[in-house]
Amino acid sequence: MSRNSEVAEVFRFLANALEWQGENAFKVRAYRLAAETIEGLNEPVEAVVARNALRDLPHIGEAIDKKVRQYLEEGTFPALERVKQQVPAGVQELLQLPGVTGRIARALQEKAGISDVQTLRLALQDGSLQRLPWTPAVKEVIQRLSEGQPSLTAPHERLS
Repeated sequence: MSRNSEVAEVFRFLANALEWQGENAFKVRAYRLAAETIEGLNEPVEAVVARNALRDLPHIGEAIDKKVRQYLEEGTFPALERVKQQVPAGVQELLQLPGVTGRIARALQEKAGISDVQTLRLALQDGSLQRLPWTPAVKEVIQRLSEGQPSLTAPHERLS
């Protein structure tokens, strides 16, 4: 079974966590593009790695190649462990929700005091989030999350 989606999810999480921390936008974009590339593969990422062809793909350079290999072998890599230590657990939960980027998680935290999935759920239920002025991107995510609240009960556990 292919691990493409799993590996892509890890790099998407890493991009979002770094964005939440205020990291360089180019680095954040590089991880997002790598996630899209890996997720879009027509074959298992493990096969591409075994052929030493990962760097032949668009948006995969030496550093990301190394991280993918290490993740496939060990289930983690130093940059992932660093963000897991530096980013609060509640924010990590938020970043695993559909559509919640680092920028959106930061806005929710700063503007509405949302620090985890539980406070987000409560704010969606009482309507306080919907009453605040947001950018169109944040409004769209809030709307989607409020329509699909059951997904707020069990964010992905894979990255824990």
